[in-house]
Amino acid sequence: MGRRRNILLVNPWHGLIGPNRGAAELVREAAARGHEIHVASGWAEDGDVLPRDARRHVLADLRLQPMSVNLLGRLRKDWRAGKRLGALARQIAADVIVVNTESLLFAPRAGRLAGRPVAVIARGMRLETSPLGHVFFRLQRRWVDRYIAILSGSIEPLRRRGVPADAITFIPNGVDTEVFCPGPRDAALARELGLRPDGPVVGTVTHLSPRKGAHHLVEAVARLVQRVPEVQCVIVGGVVAGETHDYAERVRRRVRELGLERHVVLAGRRPDVPRLLSLFDVFVLPSETEACPRSALEAQACGLPVVGFRVGGMPEVVEDGKSGRLVEPFDTEALAACVADLLADPEERRRLGEAGRARVQAVYDVRQNVGRMVDAIEALADAPSPPRGP
Repeated sequence: MGRRRNILLVNPWHGLIGPNRGAAELVREAAARGHEIHVASGWAEDGDVLPRDARRHVLADLRLQPMSVNLLGRLRKDWRAGKRLGALARQIAADVIVVNTESLLFAPRAGRLAGRPVAVIARGMRLETSPLGHVFFRLQRRWVDRYIAILSGSIEPLRRRGVPADAITFIPNGVDTEVFCPGPRDAALARELGLRPDGPVVGTVTHLSPRKGAHHLVEAVARLVQRVPEVQCVIVGGVVAGETHDYAERVRRRVRELGLERHVVLAGRRPDVPRLLSLFDVFVLPSETEACPRSALEAQACGLPVVGFRVGGMPEVVEDGKSGRLVEPFDTEALAACVADLLADPEERRRLGEAGRARVQAVYDVRQNVGRMVDAIEALADAPSPPRGP
């Protein structure tokens, strides 16, 4: 075990589980190497997933909100967050600051205020599509010593925005292929969810917010039942903290309007994702935007073919025709047709599922990739921080 470092992880997402399990794995690996871990988050929940010696610091200004809702308010929050993170880094004597998204525009400023190096985990370069994102990125990059891209497709946007090649490290997302692996159908869980034994099952694991697109899946199921009358769909996921329940209610209402109560199960938030995936014949990810979708990787690790829209990092994670099928956004008729074709062809499902699992094992193994990420953080903590702009 090497020298002990003091790492401040800035994690604006709700907790370290659910949509952001990778952060929990990063914390566990760093703690296992003997480092002292501090997690700055906008939320107080889910503290039980932290290693025993990790410490949580709750800063309300870290709670992300869409820039399109209140741009000025968002910038003020980000600016305050950077200032408070700088004070926290000094207080805990952090050796390095790791910001788990490029969307916190001014959080990296904490490194300048505390005199500490900063790494930003670029989850998909959302600044590319944010209002005036290119302007704010010019400011942000002055305070960042290293960008860690979890998608190879994020590298070119970073370079185009002036980040030197030697300041970018590509480390893909990862999943535990021993936890997420093919297994027998969990009949007890199927009964618990009210699934009938006589029909194929498609499903998704997501959270109920507009950009995750559960409404698209509901519309696709309405078309799918015309082709496969006994099909059943399980939508796993709840409302993310900080968002309203309006969207979730709209999805439930649409299920009723389309008369799909017999076909669609809204299972809510659940911790037993590997068991749930054993019930599916096809995994569908109907998101309107994605960076490196962990749920698609988990499904492939379980040997499932994945169907989704050709958006964001999906073409990198799901190889069209090799481990799944991608259709144009947001063509629910095409989505339904792809799923129906796969349900009618068990051999094609098997071929795609086996190819997907093999690729996840080769490229997205969590033990290898999270280890590489901690290696990069350790190296940054030990390197002299280069001069940065004000």
